Amino acid sequence: MLAGYLDFVWLILLGMGVVLITRFLLIKGIQLTSDAWRIPRKVQGQIMGYATSTPELVGTVSTAAKGLLGAGLWNVTASNIINLILFMAATLYFGRSKALAKRKFADEIGFAVGAIVLPVILVTRKEWAESLWAALVLFGFFVAYVILDKRLNPPNADEQKDDTPKDPSKGPKGIVFILLGITGIIVAGNYLGIVAESIVNQMSVPEWAVGWILGVITSLPELTSFYAVFALAKERGGDESCQQNLDNLAASNMSNVGLIYPIGIIVFLLVA
Repeated sequence: MLAGYLDFVWLILLGMGVVLITRFLLIKGIQLTSDAWRIPRKVQGQIMGYATSTPELVGTVSTAAKGLLGAGLWNVTASNIINLILFMAATLYFGRSKALAKRKFADEIGFAVGAIVLPVILVTRKEWAESLWAALVLFGFFVAYVILDKRLNPPNADEQKDDTPKDPSKGPKGIVFILLGITGIIVAGNYLGIVAESIVNQMSVPEWAVGWILGVITSLPELTSFYAVFALAKERGGDESCQQNLDNLAASNMSNVGLIYPIGIIVFLLVA
């Protein structure tokens, strides 16, 4: 029994380790490279969304590789629900809720919510959730998101004219941070899967419970990024911070359901 509790402690510690690596290495690296090459705010938000989904990738793939695809699906489902709640909380805290009613944000909000509905359906249909065609449909949903986002949101002319000076010296440092972050996440993810398997098999903990624990932990990078962006833009006007955080939310949720979970299905089918 003591060994089982220690596994729970290790699950939380490894999950927190992945979050810290993501926040202070991967996200920091992205911020440095953005400063170096003056990346538009919308693109920054999307890159941040993909980066903050790295813990979900680790949690889903590592558990799927141990035959625990249900834990990965619940990880994605829980993360997407929690991400939306965290985004709304940050929006209300910084008084930006009125901006969300603008029509230009409708597509990002729609995809963020749609990325919650699909996994909720899948958790009630185990045979669908473990099928290759489900992976293809979800990936198609992600491709539709990428295409529609580009068509509905053409490059902003004002951002193209941004005269903010670049700092190329930050580029190499940012790349080093990103590479270190990826390496650390891969190492931690390997042990995360081993611990999750031990908890499910030895303590008979249901996969959904492990998934929700991972979901709470892996949503912490989104929490920090949402509040950081709104805090930095607190004294500025305009909707740039809302745009960046909405793209962060949409990209994170869509990559969870349209990229990460399909990868989990493929890994699960290969090891099954």
